[in-house]
Order: sequence, then structure tokens, then C-alpha cells
Amino acid sequence: MWTKDQIWNLAHAVYPSAVDARRQFHRNPELSFEEKETSAFIAAQLDAMGVPYTAGVGGYGIKAVIEGGKPGRTVALRADMDALPINEETGLPFASQKPGVMHACGHDVHTATLLATARALRDVAADLPGRVVLIFQPGEEVNPGGASLMIKDGVLVNPTVDAIFGLHVMPLMEAGTMGFGAGPMLAAPDEFDVTIVGRGGHGAAPQLCVDPVMVAAQCLTLLQQIVARNVSPFQSAVITVGTIHGGTARNVIPDEVTFKGTVRTMDPAVQALMPQRIEAVIRGVCEAAGAAYKLHYDPGYPALINDAAATDIARRAALRVLDAEKVQPMAPSMGGEDFAFYLQKVPGSFARLGSMISGTASPAGLHTARLMIDENCMATGVAYYLSVVQEYLGEA
Repeated sequence: MWTKDQIWNLAHAVYPSAVDARRQFHRNPELSFEEKETSAFIAAQLDAMGVPYTAGVGGYGIKAVIEGGKPGRTVALRADMDALPINEETGLPFASQKPGVMHACGHDVHTATLLATARALRDVAADLPGRVVLIFQPGEEVNPGGASLMIKDGVLVNPTVDAIFGLHVMPLMEAGTMGFGAGPMLAAPDEFDVTIVGRGGHGAAPQLCVDPVMVAAQCLTLLQQIVARNVSPFQSAVITVGTIHGGTARNVIPDEVTFKGTVRTMDPAVQALMPQRIEAVIRGVCEAAGAAYKLHYDPGYPALINDAAATDIARRAALRVLDAEKVQPMAPSMGGEDFAFYLQKVPGSFARLGSMISGTASPAGLHTARLMIDENCMATGVAYYLSVVQEYLGEA
């Protein structure tokens, strides 16, 4: 067994490489399923380490395998590597060099942390019973999710993965802390697009028109009653309409109005109910108004449900390298995460990694143009990954 000091020595030794890699990724972000250069950089780093890998898994994904010196089980660690269509406003010296594209969700940190973990594991592989699969995944931010595509391409077999662990930066938690929780932790994020088709005309003669603006307004109001009156108060669900478009002038009733939204649920039965109720509401309002509609509903990732036993292992691993007060409960969130696909196939646990810069009064959140990360969190991430690998493989 590696001691706490040995684990931290390994983590600190590879930390400079994590910083260099993170800044490389941050300067050169790539959108979902466009991560060609990111993938090439990871491959070059693995080549230099002498770690075998397979590229082109689920698109630009990479699967690396580090064999231990003794027989045993197989544990996987995963990092996502795509960026978001956001124009960076941090002013960092290594800020994005691509206008309109930014690592605003911290995936650059995830990938750099896993690369550094690979470097550390390579040096101690002889001590490991079993093997570690390192998953560098594209396309976490958009459907169908890079996790689902990598699974289809066999990322969890040859060797067969027995358990999987992942993490996500959390800029509202101090760097050096981590959060853990069993059961449903993140929601299933579905999407819907609606077009209300009316009959346009002059704003001074609404009696000659079928006003899609008014119909859309009623739909938006009534959609909120689905959660209030169709979902148990003991369950969680959210319907949010994020965009609405229609019309060209203040005195013209348009022919069409479109709106788009997201649905977040924790329970599969509630997730299945939502498209039925949403269409029933829209159909009823349109029929009453004499309008028509087009609805496209796109089921997203499943809810992320952490395995209880795997979460116990993850928490114990964190307690081996962090003080007890730094290992915190993980509250459920209505955010979505395609790591959920892996958890449908094998036991595992997804943790939060505190990344807030100390002394920050109002830290920017994920998916914002001003997201700032304390890079020291990567050393914590590496130490945790090393500890969870030892904790899991050592149980066999």
C-alpha cells in the first residue's frame, strides 16, 4: 500500500505537467466532436510516456491501458475534453485563442488531471494488482454524448471494466475539497423544440389572425404546471424554456413562433412522463386557439446514479489523502452529465472536485465566460485518482 505521503509525492511530481497540459488545452479549446488537436496532443503525451492506447474510439476518444505488475481487476478513470461555444472573458495569459470557444466547464482540467495521473501510474504500475483503463472522452456537452459512442466502440471491454470513477470541477467549492454522494446525483437532461403555427396579419386586426405569440405565451405558462401538478412533491423535475423567437415588427402578428427548452428529471418514470404531458399541453392550447404546432422532443442522457458501494470506496480513497473536513457530502444537482451512461453498464461513482480560487468573493460558475480555476485542484485530483485506484484494486 502506498502511504499518504507517497501518493502526494507522486501527485506533486506530475503536477507541473498537469499545469502545462491544462494551459495547452485552455488556449486551444475545441467544440464537442471536433477535438482533433486535443486528441492528437493526448496521443503524443501517451506516446512519450510509453503508455499503450487506442485512438478514434467514439470519434476523437482515446482509450489507454496501464497494466499492473500483478493479476487483478480492472478499474477505469474518465475525463471529458470538449469545450463550449462561449467567448472567454477571464483575461488569463493563456486564455482561449479561438474567438467564441472556451473551456468554460473545466474539461481542460479534467483531461490534464487524467494525463498527469497516467504519468504517475506508469511509474508505479509494477505495484498494481490489475490494470487501469484511462478514458479520454469527446463530446460530453451535446447529444448523443461521447460516453454513449465510446461504449458502442467497446471502451468498457477488452479488458472488461469492473468499476469506473470520474470527477468534475466545482468552482463554488474551495480547492482541496471533494464531494461524494450515492444514488441519483445529476438529472436526465432532455431537450425540446416547439413551433407554433398561426395565421399572421396586421396588429390592428387580431380578429383576422391566429396569433402564435399569444398561443406560445399560454403554452409557456401552462408548461410550468406540469411539474406543479403531475410530479410528486417528493420527486425533482424542472422545465425551462431558454429561447423564444417570433415576429419582425411591433405591429405585425407573425405566422410562427418558436421556443426551445430543457427538461430535467431524476426518476426514469418521470422522465418518460414529460414528453407526453408537454405535448398534451401544447396540443390543447393550440386546438383551443385554432393554431397548429410542431414538437421535437429529444431524450438526453439518463440520470446519473452513483453506486453506493463504489461511492464508499471513493470516499475512503479521498479520506486517505485529504483531511476529513475536506471530504464533503455531494448534494444532488439538476445538471446533466453523460458519465451516467457508464454507470448504467458498470458500478462507479462521480465526484466533485473543489476548484475555487481562495479568497474569491463571487466566483463565476460553470458555463460562464469568466470561469476561473485554482490549478492546485489538479494535484488533489491526481492524488484522489491514485488513491481510488489503490483502494479499488487492493480490495480484490
